[in-house]
Formats: sequence, C-alpha cells, structure tokens
Amino acid sequence: MFLSATPQPPDLVQPTVGDIKSETARVWAGRDATKRLGAHLTPWTNGTAADGAPLVSARVLGPHAEEAMRLFANGLDPLGPVERCPQLDYSMPGVVALARRRAGVWVRLWATDTAAPPAPTPLSMPARMAPLPSGRLPYRRNTTTKEN
Repeated sequence: MFLSATPQPPDLVQPTVGDIKSETARVWAGRDATKRLGAHLTPWTNGTAADGAPLVSARVLGPHAEEAMRLFANGLDPLGPVERCPQLDYSMPGVVALARRRAGVWVRLWATDTAAPPAPTPLSMPARMAPLPSGRLPYRRNTTTKEN
C-alpha cells in the first residue's frame, strides 16, 4: 500500500522554538499584571533540558518579578495532553523559576528570589555590669531595738 504525502492542516502544524518564544513574550507583554508590576523579560537563551528537549529561558527583571511570574502562571492553561502546567520552582537557592512545557519545548522564566529576607543574626547579650547603688541596703535594718 502506498502512502501519499498530504500536507497537514494548519492547526496540526507543530510550533517551532521561535514560535514558542514569541508567543510567551507576547502573552507576557499583554498581561495587565506584568505591566502593572513593571516586570519585563530579558533576551532569550536557548539550551537543552535534562530530558533532551529544547529549552528556552529568559530572566524576569523588575521590582516585583516573583509576583509577576506567579500572576502570569495563574493565567496560563495547558494546551494539550503532553503539556505541563506552569509551576514555580524554588529548588535553586536565591532563584525562583517558572517552568512549563509547550509543544515539546521547555519554557523557563526566572528571577532572583527577593522575597526571602536575609537570615537573622543572633542577638548577643550585653556584658554584665556591676549593680548600681539603688539606695536600698542589702540587709534589713532593725529600727526597733528592745532593751531591758
């Protein structure tokens, strides 16, 4: 039996890595929350994830970058059965990342973790000082003496 090469309909064409980058940047720029918080994306970097899939990554800059990523993730829905929902990742110290999978491409947005306050320093007790005179005598004063 001979299989003929028929062109696929446009809705079944797999998006490219460039399409995924531009789609993510467009959705990021279109969100009111990211505009309001003043967070923006830096240029994209390409790589390969641990599972061998393509990985694109961009840093999120702004005073409330972590909050903007959280609000961005809340508005995204998976588009198919092989997609992975966006999740915030705190496994790397000092970095918060938003990872999701779209059309077989891992998309990672990350920012430095500013939400965690610095570790508190232990308080040191002041050196003991000699007691100041308080006007009270250390012993009871006998005011009534009885003489027979």
